[in-house]
Amino acid sequence: MYLQVHLLFFILSVPFLTTNAATPPSVNDFKQAFEKKMQYLKPTGYEKRTVKFVQVTPGKATGSNYPFKVSAYIHDYDEGYSANNYYGQSCLGKIDNWIFTMYQDEFDEWIVQGKFSVTGDALTCADNPSQGVMSIPMEAVPGTEYKPVINNPGNQKPTTVKTETNKQVPSSLYIGEYACYGTGGRLMAGMGFTLLNGGNYYDLDKRRGGKFTYNAQKATISFSGGFLGGQTGKNVTVTGFQLSNTVYCEPWK
Repeated sequence: MYLQVHLLFFILSVPFLTTNAATPPSVNDFKQAFEKKMQYLKPTGYEKRTVKFVQVTPGKATGSNYPFKVSAYIHDYDEGYSANNYYGQSCLGKIDNWIFTMYQDEFDEWIVQGKFSVTGDALTCADNPSQGVMSIPMEAVPGTEYKPVINNPGNQKPTTVKTETNKQVPSSLYIGEYACYGTGGRLMAGMGFTLLNGGNYYDLDKRRGGKFTYNAQKATISFSGGFLGGQTGKNVTVTGFQLSNTVYCEPWK
């Protein structure tokens, strides 16, 4: 009788466990998470990093880990300091059939793991010939740059947010994750945040949050509560806003 009860428990437990498997990530999910990680790892001093994908192939999952085989190019651009006749450099790293894995964290966000540093023969750097001119031009780099999918299918009307005057107007404010940059275009760690529909925001750890108010007529965004409480961003557009004289925040894409 003891053996029969435990055998029955095991049989009933198997379908319960298998019905809770997570939905596998799509290729677009991988590209989005990979792009985010690569931008976070952009070398200090470089103003722009571009990821171009050649091929992304999903593999067979192992438990809750989902593998992807990736071929891509990582292009970094440093504009230098022209006043000293130094125009920076451009670097191109090649990722050739590298294996990365994805898993979901406790907030159901996809995380990419693997080797991200491109070194040795896979990395080429050269000084830029003049101001604003890349030694390795982007048009010469193979692959396709990742573009985020905008959640506005069909012919839906533009997103609207409530303004200080309580009028509904088309929004030029991007709703989503932001990164902030200081003098010289350097990423400011700990200053990232996410704007949510409804006027709420939180930091990237989802621990410190508050409210924001967007004024479309004045092109400003004001924060109350949380780590940005009391600050006001100016010159708001879909590409970002000026949080202070030395800090600029823009969508993290």
